[in-house]
Amino acid sequence: MERGIRFDRKYQSMPWHHCDSVVFDIGNVLIYYAPDDFLQQLFPGDEQMQKDMLEQVYGGKYWSCFDRGEMEYEDAARRLSQEYGHKEEEYMHALTGWIELKRPIEEGWRAARRCRRAGMRMYLLSNYPKRGYERMREKFADRFSIFDGGVISCYAHQLKPESAIYETLIRECRLDPARTLFIDDTEKNVEAALDHGINGFHMSHAGAMDDFFI
Repeated sequence: MERGIRFDRKYQSMPWHHCDSVVFDIGNVLIYYAPDDFLQQLFPGDEQMQKDMLEQVYGGKYWSCFDRGEMEYEDAARRLSQEYGHKEEEYMHALTGWIELKRPIEEGWRAARRCRRAGMRMYLLSNYPKRGYERMREKFADRFSIFDGGVISCYAHQLKPESAIYETLIRECRLDPARTLFIDDTEKNVEAALDHGINGFHMSHAGAMDDFFI
């Protein structure tokens, strides 16, 4: 298998003739994800609580368990309270409050619509906890109807950048890796896709997709 191509390094704009499928990450590509900002809204004026929740919840040992679909928030809140001392309801506020704070990244949706107009097959590949994903799909149902399918970590019980989730994506979506482009805001996830023959685009800064998908 030949390694995929970094489209953002090789091409000035999207080489539409090289692809028939485009795969989008969700967080910070299509939907805003910023724990610092969320915590400022969830615990306004309480800098110590914001710091604790950033370290213990978003940056803590259980977060990947939600993405992998292995733990419920209530169980984590109980454990975190026992381990660090804040109240369970405070942990639940941090664990679930961000779900309603999500908002679309219009640049990503402009790119998605351009891909659809160009006749691309459209898929998702994202690390996402079940409760947050299902609420987001409900809240933004009209937007996500543009996609043909995909692989979400909480259902696959696999995470990017693990090899297995890319293999699942290729198999379940019946992709030709050499004819597929994957877009992600995390470079190591893009590099892992390249290892599976999938072409990659690193969403490294605001405006990158607007400049490329023309």
